[in-house]
Amino acid sequence: MNELKPKYSILVVEDNQSMREGIVASLRKEAYLVDSASDGKLGMEKFRQSYHNLMITDIKMPQMDGIDLFHRVRELSPATDVILITAYATVELAVSTLKQGAIDFITKPFSNAELRSKVEEIFQRWANIQQIGNEMPANDLIIGNSAVIRKIKSLIQKVAQVESPVLITGESGTGKELVARTIHNESPLKKGPFIAVNCAALSESLLESELFGHEKGAFTGAVKSHAGKFEQSHDGIIFLDEIGDMSPGLQVKLLRVLQTKKFQRVGGESFISSDFRLIAATNKDLQKEVNDGNFRSDLFYRLNVIPIHLPPLRDRKEDIPLIADFILHSKSAVLGRSVPSLDKTFLRKLQYYSWPGNVRELENFIERALVFVDDDVLTDSLFSFSDGNQANSTAAHLPPSDLVSHLEKIEREILVNALRENRGIKQRTADSLNIKTSTLYYKIEKYKIEESEYAL
Repeated sequence: MNELKPKYSILVVEDNQSMREGIVASLRKEAYLVDSASDGKLGMEKFRQSYHNLMITDIKMPQMDGIDLFHRVRELSPATDVILITAYATVELAVSTLKQGAIDFITKPFSNAELRSKVEEIFQRWANIQQIGNEMPANDLIIGNSAVIRKIKSLIQKVAQVESPVLITGESGTGKELVARTIHNESPLKKGPFIAVNCAALSESLLESELFGHEKGAFTGAVKSHAGKFEQSHDGIIFLDEIGDMSPGLQVKLLRVLQTKKFQRVGGESFISSDFRLIAATNKDLQKEVNDGNFRSDLFYRLNVIPIHLPPLRDRKEDIPLIADFILHSKSAVLGRSVPSLDKTFLRKLQYYSWPGNVRELENFIERALVFVDDDVLTDSLFSFSDGNQANSTAAHLPPSDLVSHLEKIEREILVNALRENRGIKQRTADSLNIKTSTLYYKIEKYKIEESEYAL
C-alpha cells in the first residue's frame, strides 16, 4: 500500500471528462488528496475555496483557458506549483508560461504513468523542503555562529516560553519565517499548528476570507463554509508575513481579534473564539509607516511587544560558509545528486559579495550551480567573483560584472554545445544534461538559441 500523503493537495482542471477522471483516479491511487474541475472558471472557484500544493490544468478549455487560470492562481498563491497539459499546437505557449513560473508541462497524448512520475518528482521536492524546514531540531533552522545570530537564538529561547506577540523585521530573504518556526518549535505550542499567511499575496477581500473564513453563500463561489486561518491556528501559532502590506480596513479587524480573540466568518453572524499566538513579520519600517499614516499606531504597538530584527547577510558574512554548506547539502538531496565540496577560495569570494537578496539569493545561486556543475568541488574558476578590497563600502564587494548575466552566458554555452553533440535532437540533449525536455525548450526560448547555432 502506498504511503499516505494527506498533506499534499492536487487540483486537476480538465474539460475532457474521461481524461479528468483517469488522472484523478491515477493520482488518488498514489494516496494524494485530489480534487477536480471541468473548466477554468470552476477550477478558480475550487482554488478559492481551499489551498492546493499543485494544480494540473489543460490549456485549451471553455469558460477560462489554462493560461488565464495559471496567472490568477499565481496571484493568489505563488507557492502553488502548476503543470500544464498541452497539445502539440500549444507547446510554444506552454514553454512561454514556464518562463513566468509554471513548473512543467506534459504533451498529449501521455500516459498516466508519465504524469505520475512528474507529480512524484514535484512532491518529493516539496517533501524534502518540508523536512528541511519543519523536522530539523529547532535551533538548526537558523544557521550561523556570528555574535548577532547567537544573540537572536538566545532571545528566541526566552521568547518561545511566553505568549506575547512578536514582530520580526528585516530585509526580504533574511529568514523571518524560519525565526517564527523556531519560536513555534521551542514553545509549549509546538504540538499545535503553525499557520503561515502572506498578507501581500492576496487581495483585501481574499485575505479577509483566508484569515476569518466564510460561510456558504457569503459570496459568489462560496459553495460551502470555510474555516479561516485564525480558526485553524487554535492552540497554535499564526504567522502573518508582510503585515506592513495589510489594508487599513483589515488592520482594524485584526486589532479587534487580537483584543478579544473572537471574530466572525465572512457572511456569518455568530462569533468564533480561537486561542492562538500571533507572530508578525515585515520588511518595512512600520514606525515610518505609522508616521506616514499607512499603518495604525494602536495595531503597531500591540504587535511590537517583542521585536526581533534580522540583520542582512552582508552584515554577518562570517556565517556564509555555514549557510552555504547547509544549502549545498539540502539542495543536493532535493536534486538527487552527490554533494560537492566548496573550495576555500570560492568560499572567500562568496563572502566578498554583498548578497542584496540575502540568504534567498545565496540559496538560488547555489541551486543554480548544482544543476549545471557535475564536478565534486565548486571552485572560484567557475564563477567570476571579484576579490574586491577591504573597504567597507557595499560597492567594493560587488562582482565586476553582473553575476546573473555571467551565469546565463555559461548556461547558454552549455546548452548550445549539448545540442551540437546530440545533433539537435531535443530528447537526447535533455537526457545528456539530466534535465526535462520541457526545461530544455524553455531554455532555448529564453536564450533565443537559433537552430543555425547547433545544426551540423
